[in-house]
Amino acid sequence: MKKLLPLLTLIIANIGFAQDNPEELNAFGRVNLGLHGLELTYELPVANSFVWENSIGLGMGFSLYDNDVNYTFILEDPVPYFTSELKYMYNRKKRIKKGRSTINNSGNYIGLQTKYSFGDNRFIDFSKTLLTEFHWGIQRPLGKRFLFDMHLGLGYIQDFDYDRGKLTPTLGFRLGYILFRNK
Repeated sequence: MKKLLPLLTLIIANIGFAQDNPEELNAFGRVNLGLHGLELTYELPVANSFVWENSIGLGMGFSLYDNDVNYTFILEDPVPYFTSELKYMYNRKKRIKKGRSTINNSGNYIGLQTKYSFGDNRFIDFSKTLLTEFHWGIQRPLGKRFLFDMHLGLGYIQDFDYDRGKLTPTLGFRLGYILFRNK
């Protein structure tokens, strides 16, 4: 409990003050549209090179079969999901040295992400699943308010409805619009 108060103070201070230094990461909220669906996201810097990103969204559902993972997006019946990701932004100083933009936490990153999909059995048998993945990605600004994010990796998906799991390649692609920045 004694360590919790300084940590909360650091997080609140990080949210509450402007970050004019281009090497510093920024906190902001955005809406994303991508391969996985439509989501609301909040990025929070938690250390010099680390960002913690949390999202809620509606999008594709998952089904696991004996030797296959099925990813399906039904526009009329999207599946709710939640993601949480820790990103290590490893090349920001190099980007600054080369004169490249660091706005909106731009850079290359290595991420560890979990995604819980709540499932839906109305049209197709979408299971309740947890995808834990390790990936490499890029995040780039498209002007001051838009953002491009893409990642490739490997994950393990656990199907809670049928008690089975599988290693699977992962791919993420999304375009985001910055709704607000914490300064």
